[in-house]
Amino acid sequence: MKTGRRKSRLLTVLLAFLWPGAGHLYTGEYTRGLLLAAGILLDGGTIVRLADADGAKHLLLIVYLGLALPVFYFISVYDALQSLDRRTETQPGLKLRDGILIMVAGILLMLLLMLRQPTTLFTWFDEAANYAVGPVLGLLAVGLVLRQRLAAVFRLGSFTAALFIAAAGGLLLWDEIHSSNVFALMRYWWPALFICLGGELVAYSLLQRRTRKQLRLDFIGSMAAVVIAGFGFLVTQYADLPFRWIDQYVDLNGAQDYGEEKGFHYQKEVLVVPMEEKTTAIQIYNVNGTVTLQSGNNDYISIDTEVWVDIDDQAEADKMADKAKIEASSSGEKITLQAKSSSYGDNGTRKPRINITVTVPRLPNVQVEEIAEPDLDLESDDPAAQESSTPDPSSSNSSNNVEQVSASNTTSITPTPEQSPEQVEEQKDEQPMRQLSVLVHTDNGPIKIKNLDAPGGVELSSDTGEILAEGINGSIQAKANNGTITLRHITGDASITLLNGAVTAASITGNVFAEATNGALKMTSISGDIEADTKNGKININEASGSVKAATLNGGIELASSVVGGDWDVDSSVGEIKLTVPQYGSYTVYGSVTFGAITTNLPLEVSKKTVRGTVGDGQYRLQINANNSIAIQYAGAEQ
Repeated sequence: MKTGRRKSRLLTVLLAFLWPGAGHLYTGEYTRGLLLAAGILLDGGTIVRLADADGAKHLLLIVYLGLALPVFYFISVYDALQSLDRRTETQPGLKLRDGILIMVAGILLMLLLMLRQPTTLFTWFDEAANYAVGPVLGLLAVGLVLRQRLAAVFRLGSFTAALFIAAAGGLLLWDEIHSSNVFALMRYWWPALFICLGGELVAYSLLQRRTRKQLRLDFIGSMAAVVIAGFGFLVTQYADLPFRWIDQYVDLNGAQDYGEEKGFHYQKEVLVVPMEEKTTAIQIYNVNGTVTLQSGNNDYISIDTEVWVDIDDQAEADKMADKAKIEASSSGEKITLQAKSSSYGDNGTRKPRINITVTVPRLPNVQVEEIAEPDLDLESDDPAAQESSTPDPSSSNSSNNVEQVSASNTTSITPTPEQSPEQVEEQKDEQPMRQLSVLVHTDNGPIKIKNLDAPGGVELSSDTGEILAEGINGSIQAKANNGTITLRHITGDASITLLNGAVTAASITGNVFAEATNGALKMTSISGDIEADTKNGKININEASGSVKAATLNGGIELASSVVGGDWDVDSSVGEIKLTVPQYGSYTVYGSVTFGAITTNLPLEVSKKTVRGTVGDGQYRLQINANNSIAIQYAGAEQ
């Protein structure tokens, strides 16, 4: 077939840019044009179908398919221009392979349009998509190797890129099959790229005597390997990415170097501090080390202290241990305990580790009152600022390093000869209940509080370290930058703020507020209202008696309760939402999804993107917003 008049380069580029393949059809290369047009339709259709099925579950495959879209446009424009230069007087010969490929693309497009839940074919497609990333990357690696063998030049980086892409695909397939996270090892093994590139150079230098191929860098293959591995790591390891390394650059001025529990160990003499009837607040500060707080049967405060100095020179360690102590001061109704020590080490900034165990008198059960406002700004991480806010030990109202207790400091009532036992009991009943409040702060180290009566409230904060509180009679506030926060058996409200780590709250009689930047939230048996918010992590709530507000940007939400005692607002941007509710209750459900499916065994009205309905009288409202799948089942139903 003879070709017609000369084709316009401008029109060729315009058509190729508007739709991949159109430029080739204009220049007469019909097979390439049809393959490009079918390829981009198949790529875009697969993205839409995967996102509609379960966007979060297939997110990595969607990302890779999305990266292929600009590749189609680049090939379309570039190769369409090349086709003008390679045009001959006759049309290029057609191949049987090209016709078969176009037919296969059409069949696949039809299947994508016909797939609808809950057909067996849709289920097969959904499962196949889970395992598709690894084999697809393997085929791409094979293509790079074949491209190198057929090339007239030696492309440096082709074999390295193929090996790297194949390794990424193999790790992703392994993780999918075994439900593991081996792909995370890429963060340590990526420098092997340079080892492989060096190996290619060595191979080329040894073989160049037998071949006349010139050496060129395979820029396209190398960039493809970096992009594929990089996006694979970003998507699969997203939960660990919120940049903890930034923390080490915060407040560099005056940063401390923390000693560890090794080296020389010292057990200090027990410190005893009187606790008067007017005492209503205890504050504890420690720069480096554990703080353990508990109740005892004594009527005074006792402090057990151990010191660790991790240096080789014992004489120097002895000096540091002698200077390490707990300073106790009282000012009005407040007792302050503060760990003091001298610095050592090459830079003179290292602090010994001081572990403190504080035992306070056990108080009678009283009603919980509001938490008193602390007079220390815990938002500041500057130890100097904290020390400046501590009462001066030299003041007239202070007693420093008190080591003895007199009998007059007890709170018991001794009957006089004129009083009967009944009058003594009445006098006890008339005594005002002590509303003790507790504040504990550590710069580096865990905080552990168990079996404590603090009706005035407990406030805990740690820059780096675990916070554990259980058996607390009183409301509690817990704040940490890095670590885990665990609250159990709390009589009162609980407020939790965490930057990096996991939160666990169980058996709380009051309201619970939990907020995390990077971490999972788990709550069990909460009697009051719940407000849970995390930017990156899963939320798991089991048995919520009051209202619930749960929101996460990246992570699933699982909420199961045998009762609905308030409104529920559940929102997940990236992740599945699974609700287990009572079969018989009084609530109204309204939910919507952007991608994914909605499943339920309750008598609710389900459309493609929404679910709504009323159970019982519809007293409470259950609002569910998700970009991905929603599953609502009643308790006891088969999953």
